[in-house]
Amino acid sequence: MENLNIHKEYVDVLRKCRFVSKADVWYVEGSEATLDLCENGDLCMWPEYSDGNANKFNDVCGLFDGWTNETYEGYNGELPRYDGESCSFDEFLIYDEFGNEISDLTLSEYKVLISK
Repeated sequence: MENLNIHKEYVDVLRKCRFVSKADVWYVEGSEATLDLCENGDLCMWPEYSDGNANKFNDVCGLFDGWTNETYEGYNGELPRYDGESCSFDEFLIYDEFGNEISDLTLSEYKVLISK
């Protein structure tokens, strides 16, 4: 039960976050990607966070939508193009609702940050 609560706390923060693409990844550097919702309304991400003292916000993967310069055989359209891709959260700078970059923080560290 405790792990479920920890995961929910992470998800509650992530629902309000922005994901800005880093260099040399699937999405265009500096562009914002959106973390998809699954059919049940949960964020499409895995695995679940299990330890608020060890997991960082960028320790999981998810399904994102955003702008990419990547192409595929037979594609003749313009670039960048809008596309979905599953990728690690460490491909993004993660910004909370207050503009803090929180990618490498644990939930415990984040709580200290916002309590200031």
